[in-house]
Amino acid sequence: MSIKRMAEHQWREDGAVCHQSSGSTAVLWQKQFLESGIMDQEEYRQRGEYMVDYICQYLTNVRERRVSPDVQPGYMRDLLPNAAPLKPDSWDSIFNDIEKIIMPGVVHWQSPHMHAYFPALTSWPSLLGDMLADAINCLGFTWASSPACTELEMNMMNWLAQMLGLPDTFLHYHPDSRGGGILQSTVSESTLIALLAARKNKILEMKASEPDTDDSTLNSRLVAYASDQAHSSVEKAGLISLVKMRFLPVDENFSLRGETLRKAVEEDQSRGLVPIFVCATLGTTGVCAFDDLSELGPICVKEGLWLHVDAAYAGTAFLCPEFRSFLNGIEHADSFTFNPSKWMMVHFDCTAFWVKDKYKLQQTFSVNPVYLRHPNSGSATDFMHWQIPLSRRFRALKLWFVLRSFGVEKLQAHVRHGTEMAKYFETLVQSDPLFEIPAKRHLGLVVFRLKGPNWMTEKVLKDLNQSGKLFVIPATIQDKFIIRFTVTSQFTTREDISRDWTLIQQAAAQVFNLHWTPQPVISEVGGQALAPMASPGAKSMGITSPCFREQGGVKISPRSVMAQPRRRSLSSALWLSREYAPMLENPPLDDCLTEDGPDSSTHTLPSFLSLSVQAKKKTVRSLSVPTPDLREPGTYPKAGGLECSGKSATCTTEKLLSKLPKEVLRLKKNLKFYSVPSFPECSIQCGLQLPCCPLQAIV
Repeated sequence: MSIKRMAEHQWREDGAVCHQSSGSTAVLWQKQFLESGIMDQEEYRQRGEYMVDYICQYLTNVRERRVSPDVQPGYMRDLLPNAAPLKPDSWDSIFNDIEKIIMPGVVHWQSPHMHAYFPALTSWPSLLGDMLADAINCLGFTWASSPACTELEMNMMNWLAQMLGLPDTFLHYHPDSRGGGILQSTVSESTLIALLAARKNKILEMKASEPDTDDSTLNSRLVAYASDQAHSSVEKAGLISLVKMRFLPVDENFSLRGETLRKAVEEDQSRGLVPIFVCATLGTTGVCAFDDLSELGPICVKEGLWLHVDAAYAGTAFLCPEFRSFLNGIEHADSFTFNPSKWMMVHFDCTAFWVKDKYKLQQTFSVNPVYLRHPNSGSATDFMHWQIPLSRRFRALKLWFVLRSFGVEKLQAHVRHGTEMAKYFETLVQSDPLFEIPAKRHLGLVVFRLKGPNWMTEKVLKDLNQSGKLFVIPATIQDKFIIRFTVTSQFTTREDISRDWTLIQQAAAQVFNLHWTPQPVISEVGGQALAPMASPGAKSMGITSPCFREQGGVKISPRSVMAQPRRRSLSSALWLSREYAPMLENPPLDDCLTEDGPDSSTHTLPSFLSLSVQAKKKTVRSLSVPTPDLREPGTYPKAGGLECSGKSATCTTEKLLSKLPKEVLRLKKNLKFYSVPSFPECSIQCGLQLPCCPLQAIV
C-alpha cells in the first residue's frame, strides 16, 4: 500500500471517530492536506532518496553532457505556463520537468570540460552541509538569533586563517587581535564592504579637522586605487560608494608595483584629493597575475591607506606552503578575502572575509533597533554589524563538513592536482608552433592564442563554444585577444585535457582551412624575380602560400608543398585528424613533388594531409599543404621527369636519390615562394620541405 493510501485509510478510521465526537478540526485539516496533494514527511523521505540518486548520477556522469547549452534567450517561456498552477502539481510531473525544462539551459560548471571563468566547485560533504542548513533555516543576524550559527562561523574562520598562513591579527579570540573573519556572500560584496569601511574611517578623520564640512563634500575628494587588471567588482564598488577609482598600469608581469602606486598617490595629493584605499589582487581574472604586496603594503601604511587584498581564486592555493610567496607583505593588509566556493569545493555561496580591525566595520554598518537587542549585545559578536544585509545563512555548516571530511592534506592534494593538470595543458600548447602563451601560467589558469591577428583566436573561441564540447571565455592583454583555459573540476584527468586540446587544435585547423586563401605568384620568363601576392588576411597572420613556378611558358602552381613536422610534437595530432584532414590512400609519388597544378588564387586551402611513402625499408613522413586540383585530368606535365609506377607509387631508391637533388637545387635557385607554418625543429636547408627529400625526410 502506498504512503498516501495508508494515510487515507488512517483518515477513514479516524474520521469515523471524528463524526461520532462532533468532528475534529485536526482530522478535517488532515483530510484537506491529503486531498491537496501537498508533500508530507514520508513522501519527502522517499522523494529525497530519489533526488539524492539523481544528483549522484548527474555529478558522476556530468562529463558526458554538453557543457554549455544550445538555447536562445527566452527559450523557457514556451515551456512553462503563463501563470502558476491553481492546484498542486504532482511531484512526478515536477521531477520529470527537470530534464525537459531546466537541464537544456544549464551550463555544467562541475564538468571537467568547463574551463571558463574560475572554478565553482562543490563536493558531497558540502551538499550534505547545506541540506542540513536549509532544514534548520536559521537567520543568524545576531548571536541570540542562533548562537550555533555565529559560534561555528567564528571558529571556522580561525581554522581557515591558520590553514592559509594569515597573520594572527585576523583571528577571533586572539589576545593580539582586534579583528576577525566572517562569511560573506561574494568577494564583490566583500570588496564593497572594505571600501565603505575605509571611506567611513577617513571621513571621520577628516571631520576632526573640518567639523563643519558636509560628508558628501568630503566624499567627493576621496580616491581609491587598483591595477588595470582588477576585477570589475572593484569598479562597481567605486560606483556604489561614489569614490573615485583609479586603475593603475601594471608591469610586464601584469603586477601592480609600489613605485606606480607612490606616483599616483603623490599626483592626487597635489590635486587636493585624499587617497583612502588600495585593492591589491592576488590572482587576477585575466591572467592570474599577482600584485606585489611587499611593495604596496609599506606605502599604504605610510600614507594611511586601507589595503584590501582580493584573492578570490588564488586564496585556496595558499593552503600549500609552496604558493605562499605571493603572500609576502600580507601583514600590511587591513582586509583579506577569498572564495572557498571557487577552488575549495565548498559550493556557492561561501566567501571568507577578514579584517584587522572589526570596530571599523562596526562603526560603518551598525544600526541597533530595540527589537534586535539581546542580553549579550556588546559582549557577543553580532555579524549583522559586519555586513550590508541583516539576515544571513548558516554557511559555516558546509564549510565545517568539508574541512573535516577532507582534512588539510587532501585539500592540498586537490590544489596540486589542478595545478599539475594546468601544467600539462601548458606543455601541449607550447608544443604547437601555431600557438603562443602571452602571459606566464600561474596555478590552474593558462592563457593562449593563435599566432596572428585577433580575429583568428576569436573565431577559434566562437567555434569551440558553439560545439558545446567545452566552454572557454576570452580576455585581452596588451591589445591581444586571448583564450583563458582554467582547470576547474577536481575530477579532471590528463585524458580530459588531451581531449580538449585536440578539440582546440581541430578548431584552429578549421580557421586556417577556411580563411587561408593563397594568391598566385606572377613569374616571368627570363629569370625575373617572382612577386608573391598574399591575401591581406594571410599576410597579417604571418602565413604565406605555396610556391608557383613556370613550365613551358605557363604560370602554374605546384599541387603540393610539404612542411616537415616538428618531431615528437604533441601538436601533430591536429594534422592527422580524420575529421578535418582525411588521409590519402597510396598517394602517387608525383604528389610528393611540385607537380604542375592549377591557379589557386580563388580557392581556400584544403586540410593538411599526412603522407607516407615507402622505398624499400625507408619510410618518409611529412605534412602536406595541397592546393585544389581543378584542371582536366591528364593535362599536368610530369615534374622533373620522375616516374612512379602504378597505384602504389613506389619509386626505386636509385631514382629518388639521383633525380630529386637536381630538381630541388634548380627550384631553390629559380623560385621565391611563400612559406608554410614554420616548425622550429626542422633543419632542412634545401628550401623546399618535401616528404621525399633525401636531405631530411628519410628516417
